Amino acid sequence: MNNVIKINQPDVLAANICKDVIKELIMRSDKYNVSAAKFNTLVKAYYTLESYPVKKITGYIDISANTHLPGGSLDYSSFTIGEDYFEVYTGFVSYEGGECDDSSWEKIYSSKDETHRANLVKAMQCWAESFLLHLDENPARSLLIIDRSQLEGDEAVHAEVKPQPRVVTPEYAYLNNKNYEEVPF
Repeated sequence: MNNVIKINQPDVLAANICKDVIKELIMRSDKYNVSAAKFNTLVKAYYTLESYPVKKITGYIDISANTHLPGGSLDYSSFTIGEDYFEVYTGFVSYEGGECDDSSWEKIYSSKDETHRANLVKAMQCWAESFLLHLDENPARSLLIIDRSQLEGDEAVHAEVKPQPRVVTPEYAYLNNKNYEEVPF
């Protein structure tokens, strides 16, 4: 049995546009206030999309940009890379008195189904532009990256970044001990 994974044109288009967005976030990480942990997640997301659908992660990575609107509403553009799916969407949330009054979201692309917009190229370009416009509105506050994933090899990186403490004996501790009856000073 042949286990060849086939990728279709909408998958390639969506992955390439999201990779372009990630490249922009990485290249301008200072402007967008990307911490070291978020930077690592962006690299992991890029790598995952680079080899999509071959390289799979466990869990998911969600990357979104939002704009807070007057009255407490929130407009956002987002994409999620999951274990066996990849989705691009946009949405709106309205708050009234601290509670969610109205919310809606719209799928731009999903690897879970075959139905896509009639003009997916234009929709994805518009989505990418919207994503970056959200960030330009308030670069330090607009980017949200949630990483609940693990990519093969993460364990070694985690161990290197946060090594286990080890006890080191100073070199002078191995010198011959001299016993003094009085302290020599």
